[in-house]
Amino acid sequence: MTMTTMRFSGVGMVALLLLLVVGSCSADECFFVEGEVYCDTCRAGFVTNVTTPIQGAKVRLECRHFMTKAGTVERSAENVTDAAGNYKIELKDNRGSEDVCAVRLLSSPMPGCGEIEKGRDSAPVALVDAGLATKVRRASALGFLKTEPLPNCAKILSDLAIGSGANN
Repeated sequence: MTMTTMRFSGVGMVALLLLLVVGSCSADECFFVEGEVYCDTCRAGFVTNVTTPIQGAKVRLECRHFMTKAGTVERSAENVTDAAGNYKIELKDNRGSEDVCAVRLLSSPMPGCGEIEKGRDSAPVALVDAGLATKVRRASALGFLKTEPLPNCAKILSDLAIGSGANN
């Protein structure tokens, strides 16, 4: 190992440590919201065995003070989903119980699966600490609707209805 290589390695380590310190929040000021986005291939309103994750879907976490008029966003943060349809959003400056937050669907890069249904376009997220050991909060899964349902959806949905306790 040459002296130049050693210096580069040392500089690289210092830069990495600085990024970790500068880019992170203290334990009391950040929350992380995680969730997933899928393509509702049967237009069922829930995940089925033919639901597919969407890579590159855009979501936004929107927060407002609980006393602020509904619809008024005071802070927000966006991210996109990975190959498994998962996202993670960092929210700095935690206000705890003062926040009313929700994750909203913004856009889907998947051809034929980009319709957003009003009323199913967001998932509320509770950021209140309440003594939980983690600062990670999970949002309910959100789905874009496929323009045309898959041909086998009628059978899939019928099978789900039969298996849901019809013989009780």
